[in-house]
Parts: sequence; C-alpha cells; structure tokens
Amino acid sequence: MWRNFREPAIAQKVALALLLAGFGLLIVEVCFEHQAVLGKKWQAWMPIIYSASMLISGPIALFLWSRCGRIFLSVAFALAPILGLLGFLFHSKGDPWLALCKVFTVICMMPGKIPMDTGGPPVLAPLALAGLGMLGVVLCSAVCSTKPPEKNEHAAQSPG
Repeated sequence: MWRNFREPAIAQKVALALLLAGFGLLIVEVCFEHQAVLGKKWQAWMPIIYSASMLISGPIALFLWSRCGRIFLSVAFALAPILGLLGFLFHSKGDPWLALCKVFTVICMMPGKIPMDTGGPPVLAPLALAGLGMLGVVLCSAVCSTKPPEKNEHAAQSPG
C-alpha cells in the first residue's frame, strides 16, 4: 500500500488532500479567534466561508482532477493569498507598515521584557492562509505522471 505513495501523481493528490484537511483545522482556529467579532464585523467571516468552501469543493475537484479539477483547485487556491493579504490589512487596522514595525520591534526585544499588549488581533496570522494557498497553487501546477519512467539503456551501460 505504501509503495503507491512513491508514484508522483498519487503523492501529489495525497499532499493536496492533507492541505485541504488543513483548512478544517483553520476553520476551528479562526472561529475560536474571531468569536468576539463574528457578530460585529462581516470581514471576520471571510476566512471561515473560504475555508469551508475549500473543504466542500476540494474533494470534488480531486475526484474530477483530470477533467477540470486541477484548474478549479488552482484558481481556488490562488484566492487564498488575496484573502490572506486582505486579512493582514484588516488586522493591521489599515496601517500595515506601522503594524509590521511593531512586530519587528517586539522581535528585537529581550525575551521576558516584552510588554503584553492585547490591543488588537494578531497581525501576521492571516498570512497563514496566504501560505496555504501558495502551497496549493504549487502542488496543482506540478505535472505528475502515473506511468513509470522509461529506462535509458545507454545510461545503464558503463563507458569503457
């Protein structure tokens, strides 16, 4: 059974299935983190709705991989970096440069001396969605074959 995972096409689909399962964990995490704002701001629903749609449509696209599934998943994964960047903009309250400066200031501080400022959402968290999407686009764009590679007889012979 495990030998099948060595075939590139099967390994690609398994990797995509695991990536899609990551959207399930992301839904749980985002629902937990956005609990306080889900009733107040519609933007808080964006990663939840996107991740749920990926969980529903992703397995269907994998099943229809050779027809239109690869293209559909590529486009769907390509939306994730856009949503991640939008989330980054929302989390930074419209000033991403100031938010990044605060993050880098904290990184440069001595451990244990960092002030516990809870003045807003985690600024870089939405970029995790962007990362999942970019991984998905790369996996979908890889062309993997199910036929075994042909052996080159000339390469097998040693010179001499």
